[in-house]
Amino acid sequence: MKVTSVTTTMRAEDLLHDLRVMVEPKVPGLAFETVELEDSSILVKGSYKYGISIPFLGKIKILDVSDNVITLKIAQVKVLKIGIPKFILSIASKTAAGKAKEMGIEYKDGALKANISSILSTVPHVGLTVDHIIMQDGLLSLSIADISADIDAMQAEANRDKEAEERAAREKEEKRVAEFNRRLSVMDRTRDSYTDFRDTLHRKTPEGARKYFRYAMALPDIYALSYRLLKDKRVSKRDKVIISVTLGYPLLPFDLLPDRIPLLGAVDDIALITFGVNHMMTRIPIPIIVQHWQGDLKTLKLIRDNVPTVMSFTPGKTLDKAYGIIDAKLEQTRKSYLADEAYLTPENEVKTIDLEPIFRKVIEEEPGVPPKLAEMRDV
Repeated sequence: MKVTSVTTTMRAEDLLHDLRVMVEPKVPGLAFETVELEDSSILVKGSYKYGISIPFLGKIKILDVSDNVITLKIAQVKVLKIGIPKFILSIASKTAAGKAKEMGIEYKDGALKANISSILSTVPHVGLTVDHIIMQDGLLSLSIADISADIDAMQAEANRDKEAEERAAREKEEKRVAEFNRRLSVMDRTRDSYTDFRDTLHRKTPEGARKYFRYAMALPDIYALSYRLLKDKRVSKRDKVIISVTLGYPLLPFDLLPDRIPLLGAVDDIALITFGVNHMMTRIPIPIIVQHWQGDLKTLKLIRDNVPTVMSFTPGKTLDKAYGIIDAKLEQTRKSYLADEAYLTPENEVKTIDLEPIFRKVIEEEPGVPPKLAEMRDV
């Protein structure tokens, strides 16, 4: 894009806004109060808070504009209403210009010279020339010529920056997940009588059938997991109720829910089990699940990833949605768990979070979306 010339006008209020937006955030404690335009000069008043508020006043005079160089002079500075001698202003101007030399600002012949072309070199793909500056009737008018901007290049660079940010975010998340999974893999696992029974059964399994052993033991492992979770003080009481009902009911020798009962009567054993397992796997923090899981972690992930699909083909899907609304309301009242990472520490170092009573009355509001824990990655 190329524009031959344009004239832009700024009021004192515009300059004050720009100073507040672009300068104040970079200098904590600095506050600009007023900007006045008069006689080719810009008068700035403000304060700097360093324990106490220190008022200041600065007057910058625009001397000349030539060859895309703006010549400025610090005409007056007052701090605490005390004027600063001219020789100190001269030294200060020279020092400031020395630090900003790479940006195209230099001190020469008792004035500051700002080279617009050099300053714009830090802004790729943009070029312009300042022809002249006029200050009149409280307005600052700039005549700008030869404006050019490579929009395609600027867009490409913006895309590269965005891609770099996204890549950095992905790498950070990958490192976090990798460290999370590493700590999961070295957690102390629960050992009890079921552990000994399972180990004995594995030893007695014929060599050729051992590759199917972990699949054959999936259901017993799930029931062992549920039993251990019921004894874990970190698991909320309402989750223990869900586990007890959904995984305990199919073991009863009689049917408590006749088919004629609406909704509940249609929920068969498979629906209850899949709902209970899905709730257990997604609701309770992953480190607690891993600690009490007896099988290998690949099998655990296989179950965790696929049980929602199985549940979607049963009435358990409806049950999950209905309870999800209740669960979301209860979580708004009080959180049941900390973040997953908190449970990577030893059990006695994690403060128990419980919900009393188990169920609270749900306030009549729009149904919320049940919260979901972070998905467990490959371990």
